[in-house]
Amino acid sequence: MFQKIPPFFHPSRTFTFLLIFRWASLLPAFVMLFLGGQRYLLSPALVFGIAVLVNVSISLFHHALNQWVNEHPAVMGIDLLFSAGLLTVSGGSQSPYYLYALSPLLAGAFFFQLRGALFISLSFTPLYLLGNYFQALASFDGVELMTQLAGIWLIPILFAYPSTLLKGINRAREELSNARDELAQKHENLATAHRQLEIIHDLTVLLQAAPDLISVQERVLGAVTTDLGFSRAVVALVDPSREELGGWLVYPAEKSFPSVQPLQLKVENGAVFKALLDRDAFTTNDETLVQNADLNNWLRQTRWFVIPLYLREHPVGLLLVEESGLTKERESTLMTVANQAALALGTTILCIDRARRLAVETERNRIARDIHDTVAQSLFGIVYSLDACINMLPLQANEVKNELIELRSLASGAHDEVRRSIFDLWPSTLTLEVFISDLKSYVNQCCRPRTFKIDFKTTGDFNSLSPGLRRTIYRMAQETLANSARHSGADTAQVCMHIAKDQVYINIEDEGRGFDVSAALERSHSREHFGLRGINERVRAMGGECEILSRPNAGTRVIITLPVNPHRSPVV
Repeated sequence: MFQKIPPFFHPSRTFTFLLIFRWASLLPAFVMLFLGGQRYLLSPALVFGIAVLVNVSISLFHHALNQWVNEHPAVMGIDLLFSAGLLTVSGGSQSPYYLYALSPLLAGAFFFQLRGALFISLSFTPLYLLGNYFQALASFDGVELMTQLAGIWLIPILFAYPSTLLKGINRAREELSNARDELAQKHENLATAHRQLEIIHDLTVLLQAAPDLISVQERVLGAVTTDLGFSRAVVALVDPSREELGGWLVYPAEKSFPSVQPLQLKVENGAVFKALLDRDAFTTNDETLVQNADLNNWLRQTRWFVIPLYLREHPVGLLLVEESGLTKERESTLMTVANQAALALGTTILCIDRARRLAVETERNRIARDIHDTVAQSLFGIVYSLDACINMLPLQANEVKNELIELRSLASGAHDEVRRSIFDLWPSTLTLEVFISDLKSYVNQCCRPRTFKIDFKTTGDFNSLSPGLRRTIYRMAQETLANSARHSGADTAQVCMHIAKDQVYINIEDEGRGFDVSAALERSHSREHFGLRGINERVRAMGGECEILSRPNAGTRVIITLPVNPHRSPVV
């Protein structure tokens, strides 16, 4: 809006206004050429011609004169002398050039405001009086003289005041215009920053929702192209475990983009690899970018701005953006987005790597628990029975034969348990009947040759539980009952299981010799006492609670509470 306000007080416009006034002030003199009656010291036509010639000169060179007057105000003294001389030769106070003589006074008022008006009026007054004094032909008229002297003072002062106002308005206009430009620049900067924040926010949200790395790559490429306006972009990722760069992806997708196998992170594999290892962004030229002929030829079709992506000190990948239209401002924005893209990609890579390692460790722990809960217990029973057979030989050969047949069956079962631990080959339907039957058979095999009785009491629908939860309950009961049969000295244990809508409650107890729970849990950190720790880990993995109540010579009670729909994956 402020740009539309005309700069009234611009020196060139003021000078033009004064020039028009000078020409208009010659009209009275021009009329008097035809009317006559004036007393001139020189020919009226000659005087008029001199005035016109001066106006023509000022009109032709007004730009230079305008600058000259602003730089050297004393130059206006020449115009004052010329105006005073013009009045002297054309009749003094009765001269038709009186308005013309006011031109330098108005100029002083316009250019230098009130101070200039007072100074130039003060300077012109003696010149005017002196011109009238030497005008011998003019009749003296005191009223007319005083009136004209008043005009010499009042008119410049009158013009000086609006000149001051106009100059202030012009200064304010310039300040407002500068403020507007500054605000416009700040608005543009804020708009850019807002856009950057939107992109960063989108990438941050993506960290929580992206199902895989390809989705993250596509969003990063979309942010660079669609959001920032670059025509093409390419991204490649680092595999930290293999120290390779691969997973090349271009957006917008192109059929001509080659399929590339990952390459080792070595400087000799191309300029982009060197830039990644040195953490230096650069613009490509004619160098070899990648030691892959197809990809290198495709990339060399255009110029790229290459940005290494790092998460702290870890290399994440490369971002290549088509260089056309890249300015310093856009480069700054691009680097900001690239840093956030590195965070998004790097965090996703680390999460995937961490999940992979966690899955491996979880599977190892599962196999270890399964081996302890099944094979180790079976082998213990076999060793126990073999010791008994050795003591029975040679006097009880028939009994030993029967015992060895049973041991062969137990060894076959241990073999099956190994296969189940390795391949997780559980029956698809573990019913309550199979659950009870297998537990009884398993415990009796572990504590041979003596018999160990288990009393079961169940309420609720066992078959409504998920297969994973049923297997977990079986493992917990298996380990607890095996410990009771081996260590309690009791001949009987009770198992109570209640299945409610949201919870499963399991209570296993015996009236054996008991033990010190605190001491046992401390010993459970060793590999020889894996059972108690395994039970606790299973319960925690299911989001449940486990309480072990026991003391020496007072029996043992294990209370387990499990959710029917656990938020964590069961450890089986």
